[in-house]
Amino acid sequence: MRRLVSWAIRLSLLGLVYAVMTGSVPLRLPEQFLGYKVPPEARAWVERNAEIVDYGKRTEAAFKTIADSIK
Repeated sequence: MRRLVSWAIRLSLLGLVYAVMTGSVPLRLPEQFLGYKVPPEARAWVERNAEIVDYGKRTEAAFKTIADSIK
């Protein structure tokens, strides 16, 4: 039972990381986390990923508009 719970926690954390990386769940890193200072590079990396997802959504909307106008 203990092993099952351990794997369930690991898989759920992996799923959360995947959701954050794909942009399904927006994430903002605080300046401090659990008493440790978050490096500015890590915060910049997370914000850059959020911008990439935003660019992708805007591009997809633009292509959809073009495709609708061609029909």
